Amino acid sequence: MPTARALAQSDTTADATASAGQRTHVPTAEMVLFVAAALLYWTDILRLLFPGTDGTSAVFRLTHFTFYGLYVLAILRALGDFRRALAQTWLLVAFLLLPMASALWSVYPEETIQRAIAVLGSSLFGYYAATQVAPLTTLRLFGVTATLAALLSIVLIVFIPSMGHMSEGEYVNVWSGAWVHKNGMGQMCGLGALICLIVLMTDGVRRNGFLIVGLAINLLLLAGSRSLTSQLVTVVSIVLLFTVGRFLRFVVRHALVIMLLAAAPIGYAAFTLTLDDVFGMLTSFGKDATLSSRLPLWQILVEFINEKFWLGFGYEAFFIEANYTTRIIESRLHFRPYYSHNGYIELWLALGAVGFAIMTALFLRFAWQSSRLLYRDERAPLFLLCFIYSPIFLLQNTAEVTILQRNSMSWTLFVMLYVCVALASHEMRRRDAGVTHRAVPRVTPRLAIA
Repeated sequence: MPTARALAQSDTTADATASAGQRTHVPTAEMVLFVAAALLYWTDILRLLFPGTDGTSAVFRLTHFTFYGLYVLAILRALGDFRRALAQTWLLVAFLLLPMASALWSVYPEETIQRAIAVLGSSLFGYYAATQVAPLTTLRLFGVTATLAALLSIVLIVFIPSMGHMSEGEYVNVWSGAWVHKNGMGQMCGLGALICLIVLMTDGVRRNGFLIVGLAINLLLLAGSRSLTSQLVTVVSIVLLFTVGRFLRFVVRHALVIMLLAAAPIGYAAFTLTLDDVFGMLTSFGKDATLSSRLPLWQILVEFINEKFWLGFGYEAFFIEANYTTRIIESRLHFRPYYSHNGYIELWLALGAVGFAIMTALFLRFAWQSSRLLYRDERAPLFLLCFIYSPIFLLQNTAEVTILQRNSMSWTLFVMLYVCVALASHEMRRRDAGVTHRAVPRVTPRLAIA
């Protein structure tokens, strides 16, 4: 495993352009805290160690609230940088506060307020990583986290199969590693492989054998997860990693022609494909035509969306067992779902059209700023990750829920990348206007290989 000094130390070109608040030299104790927090969000280790509990149990609360307090202390150390980040991400701040505000109209306000505090507290980790640690150092630490999670998964799969394999449902004995479900392992191992690859491309493969191991094990676990969606997303992400810079410039230069060429097949599919055609395609790929009962569930949930269209039922209040909605769904589907298996439906049920509109604006802003920054510097590792994570995040939420997911790396990483992109865009505008400022992060280092 790489030493703390090797991880924190950058090339002469690597993080030399980091802002005054962002540190390339992170103390060892703080690096341990960073990786421990990231590992907690990256895996389901608490749920594996304490089965039968959930995110509102005393064990979860004590562990997570301890970390929230440590983030607050770290942020207070450089409060000026945090305030500047808040100013550049006011829309994200409003979105993070909306779950708290939803307690005012929630059908279960006590549950909503507790869970809203958790999503706000874990999101602070994203702000801390974006404002206090230089971008490349952050990516290296995430690479270490992904490698440790993969190694832990191998240990559980080989030596403790009762924890490392799924034990119920149609996927009994399928690998799940340090996660409670194979899809969680597939999703995070695909992301881990991508981050390890980006760091190796930046530093050079000879500098960090630990992440080479991490890349290999994450790919192995991804293959063993039997998560077709995650496997396809990872393949597309890696292809984009090597081609996106030139591809983006080509798309910008020929945008009108590409839109016209794309309009024909999209229009044809929209007007000619039937549900039977879609079900046939799913079956040909070995998928259940109902997407494991997701489609019937989504049809019912859309009906409930219309009941509280504008503001929703309150953050994470809809699927509470005591709510009448769960009894209706159970009577119609003959099983009780614990969530919607779709981030967009889940968001609308929780925060209504208002929350959905704000998240849409957030995502579009993130995708636009990432594209613009990458167009200016096609080999900057942070901007590459941001651009590639946009479609990953979009696809993740079609079958799972990561938007505003408390104590989850998928959401925390989005927060961190959004803040980094917002600050970098602000710096780019200042430099274009001939203004410089020490406290705003500059463009990140470039990849070692084109």
